[in-house]
Amino acid sequence: MKKGSLKKEFARAVAVTMLAVSLASGLAIFGCYQLQKSILPDSDEVWLTQKTTAPDGSVSESTQRIELGGQPEPLGHLVPEGSEDAPGQTASYAVDRIESSFSMLTAREKAAYRASQAAMVGLPLLFALLGIALAGQWFYRKKLEPPIRALADATAHVKRQDLDFQVHCESTDELGQLCTAFEDMRQALVDNNRLLWDMLEQRRALQASVAHDLRNPIAIVGGYVEYLQEGRKAGLLTDEELDRALGNLRAAAERMGRYTEVVREVGAIEDLEVRPKEERLREFLEDLGDSLAALCRDGSVRLTHRVSVPECTAVFDGELLYRVLENLVGNALRYARSTITLEFHQEGELLAATVTDDGPGFPKAVLRRKDALLLSEDASDGHLGLGLATSRVFCRKLGGSLELSNSDGGARAKVLIAIEDLRRGSADG
Repeated sequence: MKKGSLKKEFARAVAVTMLAVSLASGLAIFGCYQLQKSILPDSDEVWLTQKTTAPDGSVSESTQRIELGGQPEPLGHLVPEGSEDAPGQTASYAVDRIESSFSMLTAREKAAYRASQAAMVGLPLLFALLGIALAGQWFYRKKLEPPIRALADATAHVKRQDLDFQVHCESTDELGQLCTAFEDMRQALVDNNRLLWDMLEQRRALQASVAHDLRNPIAIVGGYVEYLQEGRKAGLLTDEELDRALGNLRAAAERMGRYTEVVREVGAIEDLEVRPKEERLREFLEDLGDSLAALCRDGSVRLTHRVSVPECTAVFDGELLYRVLENLVGNALRYARSTITLEFHQEGELLAATVTDDGPGFPKAVLRRKDALLLSEDASDGHLGLGLATSRVFCRKLGGSLELSNSDGGARAKVLIAIEDLRRGSADG
C-alpha cells in the first residue's frame, strides 16, 4: 500500500479550497455587476451640440438628443434660420454621452445598488473565510480526528493496564504509521507480559516441585538422625551401620544441594539480559560447531556439524546461543551411543539449530510437557533436566523456541532464534 503524506493532503485541500473560493468569488462579482447594470444601465443616447460663429464674432449654440445605433432620423435645423448662407460663418460639433444618474434612482434602487457594491467586496472575503473553515473542518475530521481518537483510546486502555484491544486506523499517512507503531508496541507488550506470566507460573511450579521433592531428603535426614540417636543410646550401632547411615545422609545432603542449586539458577535466568551484536553468521556457526565438537573428543561419542546458511551478517546474542547448544549437546552426550549431529539452517527470519543423537530418545513424560519449564521425573541419575529448562527460557529470550521430539534413531532438539538486520552476501556454495 502506498504511503500517504499529511503535507500532500493539506496542500491538496488548500488548492481545492482556493479554486472553489476563486470560482465562487468570480461568480459573485459577475452577478453583482449584472445587478448594477440592471439597476443603473448605461445610456445609449448622446447630445449632439453645434456651435456657430458669425462673422461679427457672435456665437450661437444648439443641442439635439439622438440615440446611438438607432434608426436614422432627420436632425432638423441646427443653426438659426436665415443664417445658413451667411458668408464667413463657421460651425463646430460636439457629441457627449448621456450618463445615467444615480440621483435619479428610487430609494429602494439606491439601497440595492449600494448592497451590490458592498457584496462585490464582502462576498469574496466571506467565501475565503468560509472555505478556510470548511477545509480545516474536513481535514481535521478526515485526516486528524480518526488516528487521534484511536491513539487516545489506546492510551486510556494502556493506562488502565488493559492490553486486550487493537489500534485500528485505515490511514497510511504519518499518523496512520504512528497508529501502526502503537499497535506493534501493544502487541510487544502483550507478548512480553504473556512470556513474563508464563515464566512466573513456571517458576512457581518449579519451586513447588522442588519444595515437594525436598521433603524426601529432609525426611531421610530426619529419619537417620533419629535412628543414630536411638542406636547410640541403646549401644546397638555398629560401624557398618554407622557407615551406611552416614553414606545415605551424604547422598540426601547432595540431593538437597542440587535442588537448591536449581532454584538459584532459575532465579538467575530471569535476570539474564540479551546482548545482541553483529556477527558474520556462517563463520560464527562454523566456530561454534568446532567448539561444541571439542566436548566430545575425550569420549566415544563423535559430534559432526553442518552449516547450511548463506554468507551474511546478522545481529543476535551469540553467547546465549552457545549456552543453549552447550546444554543440549551436554544432554545428548549422556544418552548418545556414538553420534551427535548438529545442523544449522535458516527458516525465514529465524535461525534453526538441530541437535540429534542416536540414543533412546526423550521420555514420553518430557515430550508431554513440551510447553513448560520441566524437570526430569527421574532424578536417580543426579540430573534434574535443568539444562532443557534453561535452554527453553533462553530460546524465548532470543525470540524463538525449543522443540523436542524423537526421530527414528534417537532424540531431536530443535532451536529457533530470531536474527535481525540480515544483510546477505554471496550465496552459499
